[in-house]
Amino acid sequence: MSGWLAPRPGGPGRDGVGEELTRLATAQAGYFTTAQVLRLGFTADEIGAHVSAGSWDKIERDLFRLNSSPHSDLDEFAKWCTWFGAAAAVSHQSAAELHGLGHLYPRFIHLSTVLSPPSPTQQLALHRRSLRAEDCEQVGPLRITTPTCTALDLAASGISQELLDEVVSDGVAIGRLDVRTLHGECGSLPAQVAQRVEHALATCT
Repeated sequence: MSGWLAPRPGGPGRDGVGEELTRLATAQAGYFTTAQVLRLGFTADEIGAHVSAGSWDKIERDLFRLNSSPHSDLDEFAKWCTWFGAAAAVSHQSAAELHGLGHLYPRFIHLSTVLSPPSPTQQLALHRRSLRAEDCEQVGPLRITTPTCTALDLAASGISQELLDEVVSDGVAIGRLDVRTLHGECGSLPAQVAQRVEHALATCT
């Protein structure tokens, strides 16, 4: 099997752990963490051996990728979602970009995460919070906030009203945002945020 070394006798691969790692990495666009492979039964020496052999690429601290995995436009998003763990989700401007809402051209990758460590790179804009299951959806290897959650996040953020209007208008036009649902959400929002959402909805009529 490509992407991992043949295990030594008695090593983790004898019990199918190599296949387990391949399945795990495939679901994460080829990426996996040190913690994940240790839980699968690999040792620190075996991790080093895979990297030295070239079957695993070391991407960041405690983050690896199967060398045989194909690349895609989602790699940067998948990389950081894997690094921060299952509770992380692409959100805010980055989610809008992936959903095709507006033209925000984000300078950073926006992630929502419950973890509190400092950002490992200046490429990230972290929003530290927990998300409900209904606020997210799975897009390929990514957990991403839904269009509704994304629009509400942006309404509460610092983007201009003009840009928010475009996000909401695009979402309604392509069927990813529902006018009635957004109107209903306004009742639980802070007054200023609700006004921004209502203004954006008014541009759709």
